[in-house]
Amino acid sequence: MEIDAATRAALKLVVLPPGGLLLLLLLGWLFARRLFGRLLILLATAALYLLSTPAAVDLLAARLENVPAPSPGQLKDSRADAILVLMAGKRRFNPELEGADALDGLSLQRVDHGLAVHRQTGLPILLSGGGAKDGETPLANLGAAWLEDRGGVTALAVDNTSRDTWENARNSAELLHRHGIRRVLLVTHAFHMPRALLSARAAGIDAVPAPFGFEHTPASLRQPGEIGDWLPQPGRLGRSYL
Repeated sequence: MEIDAATRAALKLVVLPPGGLLLLLLLGWLFARRLFGRLLILLATAALYLLSTPAAVDLLAARLENVPAPSPGQLKDSRADAILVLMAGKRRFNPELEGADALDGLSLQRVDHGLAVHRQTGLPILLSGGGAKDGETPLANLGAAWLEDRGGVTALAVDNTSRDTWENARNSAELLHRHGIRRVLLVTHAFHMPRALLSARAAGIDAVPAPFGFEHTPASLRQPGEIGDWLPQPGRLGRSYL
């Protein structure tokens, strides 16, 4: 049985940090008089510390970001028909925009990279991302407006109903079929590419990965560890979530 998008989103909040760590701490507190409970508290505290350090984020990202970025020559020789950009999220209630919605940092980076790939290859751009409630602007529409206003490029098509990566792939497959597009350059962040590529291929999309924004430092460029790599930083916990 397929899990719906709302359930998948709820599971992510419970399992991934910091939700999963808070749940462990709560269980540990409930059983604090037992060795089992104290071990849970110790485990959650250690995990919270590690996931807040640059060293742990780099290690996690190195394991996850296993799809290499293509060179400009490989992009041009990919025999792709279009560029498919998967959106991420948005900012709501922006007073500087009179309360209108706007793309968040991840979405802006993806659209901007899609624009860069477009300028290298000349291929049209398709955007996928919904996540809109009544009265809100879908992600793909925000991305298309940004492309038009900032890049002078009109998106070929938008999928503005998808709520997560799985739906991005499924709905985009239908969109690509309607436009007679057989192969796409798939644009998303490096940490997201393995999941995006798996979803795209499961939906029958012939996708050439074009990841960017790598979090980890390649082993050949990595410097000897510094004390700062093991000091907790608030922003690193957010990167661990990704």
